[in-house]
Amino acid sequence: YLEFIIKDADGNYFNLTGASATLQVKKYGESTLRIDGSCEVHEPLLGKCRYLYQDDLPPGDYQAELEIVDNSGFKFITPTFTIKVVADLP
Repeated sequence: YLEFIIKDADGNYFNLTGASATLQVKKYGESTLRIDGSCEVHEPLLGKCRYLYQDDLPPGDYQAELEIVDNSGFKFITPTFTIKVVADLP
């Protein structure tokens, strides 16, 4: 799993009760999403969600963001962050 803790601008946990979360990831310099999948909200009051990663991303740097849709349909998008994928040990 890739696990995320969502907080607001003041550092408070973002309440994910009744919300859905989607992880979107693309490699720097590319326009195609490598990941566009639903996250499991598993501790909503603590802003926790996770994505079950089952693919193979080539080593490199990736841009990512989470899209949160609350129970009223309002959409929040996190600031873009970097995921670095490193090669396995031989």
